Amino acid sequence: MKKYAVEARRVEILEATCEVVIERGFAGTRIADVAKRLNVSNSLIHYHFESKEALLAAAFEYYARKDLSEMERDIELGQSATAQLWRLIESYVPEGSDDVEWMLWIDAWGEALRNPLMKSISQQLDEQSIGFLERVLRRGNETGEFQCDQPRVSAMRITALIDGLAVQFAAHEGVVKRKELMRALRALAAFETGLSPDDIRDGKRGPRPSTTRTSTPSSPVTGGVAPTAITDAALRQLLASISDAQLRGDAPGWLALWGPQGELVMPDGAAAKGHDALGEVFTKHYGSDRWTLQSPEVVVFLADESTGHATGRVTVTERFQRRNGAIGSRIATLHDRYERTPHGWLLAGRRYEVLD
Repeated sequence: MKKYAVEARRVEILEATCEVVIERGFAGTRIADVAKRLNVSNSLIHYHFESKEALLAAAFEYYARKDLSEMERDIELGQSATAQLWRLIESYVPEGSDDVEWMLWIDAWGEALRNPLMKSISQQLDEQSIGFLERVLRRGNETGEFQCDQPRVSAMRITALIDGLAVQFAAHEGVVKRKELMRALRALAAFETGLSPDDIRDGKRGPRPSTTRTSTPSSPVTGGVAPTAITDAALRQLLASISDAQLRGDAPGWLALWGPQGELVMPDGAAAKGHDALGEVFTKHYGSDRWTLQSPEVVVFLADESTGHATGRVTVTERFQRRNGAIGSRIATLHDRYERTPHGWLLAGRRYEVLD
């Protein structure tokens, strides 16, 4: 009975500490504040916790583990891995700038920089959060819902985006809207799992037919909108990788960035479709130069996130050096089509128009 009473008092102190921290923050919380909240002496608090640092760390751990336990129970209610993934994302993301749980987490990260006990507990809890997501991703692979090559790495990327955007959302009201945050998370979760953003929802979803995701070229997007930040970054990285391969004369690397049935139309009207024909064009147009450097000047993307198709109008300055040493430049517009595949965004089509 005495042991129970001691534990009950300890929990009472932890809950009171959390209340004070929510009001004052970790840095502004004193043992005297907690004692006053409970109408007890400071010495009683010290009997259970040897220092303020130990009290704050224990209070955060108590609150956070309770929060994570509730989250885990909610996740288990999802009837598929896809539904569990969506529930997990929904649970992680703050409801608003006054979300108490996130206020505590954000403050704890700052306190962890000064409090070694808090740092250790914060790391453990972050690891537990990543573990939840990794487990869901592995389950999706097992059921055939996901195509996630590295569940651990994907879990870290998703939680990193959640943490970063959630801090902006919770701490800086108006910088990012919750709708925008959720759209970015849907896009990243879809990219990591081989789904489309619209698939990430709380509903039943069985294993995908083998024909659902292919690498065949997409049709041009006619009703697209500006892509999410994640898709925009991925498409810009694709452009950079293509330019890098051209600069280095790396034909295999360049071809790997095209869909299997990729189509290319050059300024002189020469056309190619498929990797074999594209390889010949690369040898003729880029292999004949010492180097070719494409620098994007104006980039406009439109995307249909639900289907995994996008278009781009990319105006570039192209500099090159011929084998005879002559250096030249030109301005061109690349009319691109892109497709999202389980391996990321690939180039599905390009019409190359020289402007001068």
